[in-house]
Amino acid sequence: MTYPDPKYLDYSASTPPFQSAMDEFLEISGKYYANPSSMHHSGRKAKQLLLDLKNDLYELMHFHDGRLLLCSSATEANNTVLEGLLRKHPGKSILVAEDTHESIWYIREKYPERVDVLPLEAHGQVGLETLAGSIRDNTLLICMNHVCNETGYIYDIEKFGLLCAKNNVKLLIDGTQAVGHIQVNLNACLFDYYTFSAHKFGGVRSVGGIFMRDDEFLPLLSGGKQEWEMRAGTENVAGLAAAIAALRTNLDMQKEESLRLGSLSTWLEEELVRQIPGVVVNSPKQGLPGLVSLSFPRFKGNEIVAALSLAGFSVSTGSACHANAIEPSRIVMALGRNRETASGTIRISMGYGTTEEAVGALLQEIRNYVL
Repeated sequence: MTYPDPKYLDYSASTPPFQSAMDEFLEISGKYYANPSSMHHSGRKAKQLLLDLKNDLYELMHFHDGRLLLCSSATEANNTVLEGLLRKHPGKSILVAEDTHESIWYIREKYPERVDVLPLEAHGQVGLETLAGSIRDNTLLICMNHVCNETGYIYDIEKFGLLCAKNNVKLLIDGTQAVGHIQVNLNACLFDYYTFSAHKFGGVRSVGGIFMRDDEFLPLLSGGKQEWEMRAGTENVAGLAAAIAALRTNLDMQKEESLRLGSLSTWLEEELVRQIPGVVVNSPKQGLPGLVSLSFPRFKGNEIVAALSLAGFSVSTGSACHANAIEPSRIVMALGRNRETASGTIRISMGYGTTEEAVGALLQEIRNYVL
């Protein structure tokens, strides 16, 4: 396997593609270039491959009671569900967890009278009791993460699925930071929609989708009749094949990598807390292995990121969608941090190319800047 730059520590923003995924993308692009919607022989071959690939992904994700709607990204996938449901059910409202990605959170400003927020509790997650007490007669949908992209908190989605099913409320789970990184068994959770993006687990860009058990929403895109007339546009067969190759690679090394990255991130956190007075750790001990969210009061997160970049390290201030923002992260603020502390936040996210030597060097560079 070819490993990326060990100083690249922004895997939560985008994971370097596996060679297996790149090889698969090139091979399928060259062999199955016909449009799967075409009626000729080449088109039918491409269509059959598309169906076979979806079945392969169902097996890898343990998903056998629904179907996959292909999209270009998790952002499009989340938007598709939100916009489609709200337009089809004008009298209904939705609940959005406070730590969701911007591709879900945006709906709060677009439809303020129809969206309520599920606040984070002291432990850093939305609580089951909070959710149960927030459901109203006109609640149509609940939106939440499987794994929070900024803090690494992992939700017990099975419990939330049971609660939603009991209350006859639809559930959208953003699985963007979970697929390929932790064990995911979709059959074990009673969700209606589960979204993902392939470049977050070593696939190529512009491949995402919705694992869905429900199709009671209007299409976001109009045009052709692809994907049961629910998502117009020629399907990205080669991209899907690459995503499956990447997922297989991840699953083969997931157990070992989880232990390795968990050990590296724990060591980094402990050393930073020991060596740097006042540093605040935002990521939980049992969170996503390899993701570390830290706040440095009296400093600006974007300035720390810039200083580390000059030393060759790639980290972020949190969500990539906020990379150039001056405002502190709303998710870190929701954890109870004050504005000064939240403004000094950086996110370090490790992956298969991360080495112990690189993490040690990063620690030294952080010390050099803040001490």
